[in-house]
Amino acid sequence: MNTQRIIERWNRFAEPRTLLLDALLAIAIATVTVLPELWEQMGPNVWWRMLLGAVCCVALAFRRTRPDLAGSVIALAAFVHIVVDEQLSPAVTVTAVIGLYSMAAYGSTWGTRAALVLGVLGGVGSSGRFYSEAPESRSFEYNAIGASFLAALTVGIWATGMLRRSRMREVSSLRERARLLELERAQEAELAAIGERTRIAREMHDIIAHTLTVVIAQADGGRYAAEQDPGAAARALETIAENGRQALADMRSLLGVLREDGPREVRAVPGIADVPDLLAVVRAGGLPVTFSSSGPERAVSAGCGLTAYRIIQESLTNVLKHAGLGADADVRVRWEPAELRITIVDDGRADTVEADWVAPAGGKGLLGMRERAELHGGTLTAGARPDRRGYRVEAILPTGEAL
Repeated sequence: MNTQRIIERWNRFAEPRTLLLDALLAIAIATVTVLPELWEQMGPNVWWRMLLGAVCCVALAFRRTRPDLAGSVIALAAFVHIVVDEQLSPAVTVTAVIGLYSMAAYGSTWGTRAALVLGVLGGVGSSGRFYSEAPESRSFEYNAIGASFLAALTVGIWATGMLRRSRMREVSSLRERARLLELERAQEAELAAIGERTRIAREMHDIIAHTLTVVIAQADGGRYAAEQDPGAAARALETIAENGRQALADMRSLLGVLREDGPREVRAVPGIADVPDLLAVVRAGGLPVTFSSSGPERAVSAGCGLTAYRIIQESLTNVLKHAGLGADADVRVRWEPAELRITIVDDGRADTVEADWVAPAGGKGLLGMRERAELHGGTLTAGARPDRRGYRVEAILPTGEAL
């Protein structure tokens, strides 16, 4: 186990137990430094030293939870100790060093600056107070060297605390960045799920609406023809069964993307090349459809081909549902250098289709077609013909540069 992992484990353990660990540290320091003075009764003013040491140890327990308050109490006790006592207190010395580090690492901005100033003053003051009586320290040069050493040591302790402060800020910044990235990933996953649900809903609408429209038309036609032409009724039933099986297969392929407990069933995505088969199904449903294609045909992306296919499918489904008996439809595909232009025109009634254009969003009717076209950078216009005899749908889909 490397050192970095040990440090990480310790940080995870210590972070929620800050007050407890600092209190244990304060108790340990008090046990080592304050109690021996009580037992040995060393020198004058022992009760002052014990009281100030105990106050510093109590304040030390809050060095990270209340760093400014703890540092201020320790600094005040240290200066009182320098003034009233003639003998150096180990408890005050140790807690002053730890308090200076804690103020630099955990304190506020003003507390950090004040800790540096007070620490230097305290170091110089303690040098003059507790070390100037030694025989070898009678010279000014010796006292200056001692004060400079303690001031430099104080600055070093303060700088160590500042390094710790910088490291904590860096870790906090990394944690915040990780949190934001996790939130961004969650939002992207949610948006992807919403987009996938919308796509599936749109595909289900196109498959179900088209299939049921053809099935209903065939069922009505077969019912009327059953008495006079049993063969026509049988052919209608065959068409219904074929369309039902096709729709079931498409639904299984579509919903297969939602399964995670087994292999997915994948079917080829319909495209512009499958339009003739679609027209054959629509003609079998009782709607005469003419088809024309102009311009040099070329390969297009799967998305563009699927969009073209679904637009034609939905338009012819609307004709079957709304145009009425005796209506004809005309599908025109024109290949241009950078786009594919699709026009579907019928000569039936146009008054009942208008409501479908303003249907709620979510893949329904003409709104679904327009969403498909815009999703691939195209446009779609739809509306009644000027003479109110029929409806016209026109879509323009970009295909890129000519091959």
